[in-house]
Amino acid sequence: MEREQPVPQAEIITLAWHVDYWNYLGWKDEFSSAEFSKRQESYGRKFKIDSIYTPQMVVDGQTEFVGNNSGKAVTSIMAAANLSKASIELAMNENLLKINISEISKIENATVFAAVAEDKLSTSVKRGENSGRVLEHSSVVRQLKTIGVISGASSTFSGELDLPIQPNWKKENLKIIVFVQENNTRKILGVNQIQYK
Repeated sequence: MEREQPVPQAEIITLAWHVDYWNYLGWKDEFSSAEFSKRQESYGRKFKIDSIYTPQMVVDGQTEFVGNNSGKAVTSIMAAANLSKASIELAMNENLLKINISEISKIENATVFAAVAEDKLSTSVKRGENSGRVLEHSSVVRQLKTIGVISGASSTFSGELDLPIQPNWKKENLKIIVFVQENNTRKILGVNQIQYK
């Protein structure tokens, strides 16, 4: 969806969180993380679903559905595009990311995150239901960092973060996605991205 951008009034920014609870099937997803499974569990509690599952898509932290339901995805993204968002300005200087956020709506408390994501990745599956297939991936989250917390009294935020990359990450395929997420409701209050330079 990020490549095709099917919703004209929205810029779709995606993050692929590879969970680790399928690793018992005879092969390990090299991009998976227990941290990302716990993040999905927190959405499970928010949405009051009986169990977490894949493929799941969450839009703006407010709507969840089976990830291959493209109609529901477009409808949810269109609804989210009509909501006001904070303005996030990003600048990269070597490994240093500078963040300036303004126009934050009134909230209780929110956290500012930076996700390092990589495009053009693939997995050759050796076992399980996808055995023999090569799966293509985009926006795979390699690392998630907490930049800071915004209190309900603040409408602005500034910060910076050192983001050294790992040797096996391809610099030309990396991007940094910064998003503000309300702690209680899990609502995304603003998001922006920048290519790693």
